Amino acid sequence: MFSIHFAHCGKNHVLPAGGLHLAPPPTGYRDTPAADLLALLAEIEAGRPWREAVHERYATARPWLHRIITDPGRTRFLDVVRPPEGGLALDIGAGWGQTCRPLAAHRPVVALEPVAERLAFIRAAARQDGTGGNLSCLGADYCEVRFETRFSLICAIGVLEWVGAFQDHADPQQRQRDFLHKIRTELAPGGALVLGIENRIGLKYLLGCPDDHIGVPHIACLPAALARRRWRESSGQTLQSFTYSLHELDRMLRDAGFTHVEFFAAYPDYKLPEHIVSLSEEGRPHNTWLQHTQRLRWPPP
Repeated sequence: MFSIHFAHCGKNHVLPAGGLHLAPPPTGYRDTPAADLLALLAEIEAGRPWREAVHERYATARPWLHRIITDPGRTRFLDVVRPPEGGLALDIGAGWGQTCRPLAAHRPVVALEPVAERLAFIRAAARQDGTGGNLSCLGADYCEVRFETRFSLICAIGVLEWVGAFQDHADPQQRQRDFLHKIRTELAPGGALVLGIENRIGLKYLLGCPDDHIGVPHIACLPAALARRRWRESSGQTLQSFTYSLHELDRMLRDAGFTHVEFFAAYPDYKLPEHIVSLSEEGRPHNTWLQHTQRLRWPPP
């Protein structure tokens, strides 16, 4: 058994194995209305297998969301990156539990998710999968929690780009830097961060695909200062979501205190990867893989 010691809102707390602590912030990322997810949750709590309930509700009506929730490829990169085995893991921004639930089959995991109904889904699905006792759930903003417990693995998949987006931060990029530094301090010696994020200058964005976060093309792929200005001119709003190139992200990670940084390319996308390729050795493994790949599919089927 394990327990998690942390401080939140000026109070110290202990989260037991399989436990729940809810203190969600007022806003957070949602890809489905709360009422819809609560209706789905009611079916699962009544005993319906969660995969069956998700399939009926989303497979036809929202096929992309259905794949995001159920596709086993969501965790394919963990097979390639090979994080440290055993030890406590933290999944920041756990979403529908695509990462924390499979991890909980092999190690103790804390699922941190600011949206309460998503956390309820994770708990219900984990109970059906038989891993509920290995999965503790914390409903909070990671930046507002101070962990005393240290983690051998921290996952932040599709999170860094949103860190400054849901509250009015004077400098969302500084909040991203603070986020990475905080992760570094809460890793155990020898621990690892697995980070998944879009490439600011990824080919699809340079060719004019709308950015995944602001929904329009030709802005988020620009350098940050120019992107801020263009977004202000076009929308009248402050840009709160930022992605980075490989070199920019490498610098941010090293500034946060990470000394060993490895990059991998995900094809066709890190959300539903079919291939994970190392970018080490100045990209030679990646270039070799490209030379022997006949066809890349985008978007995924």
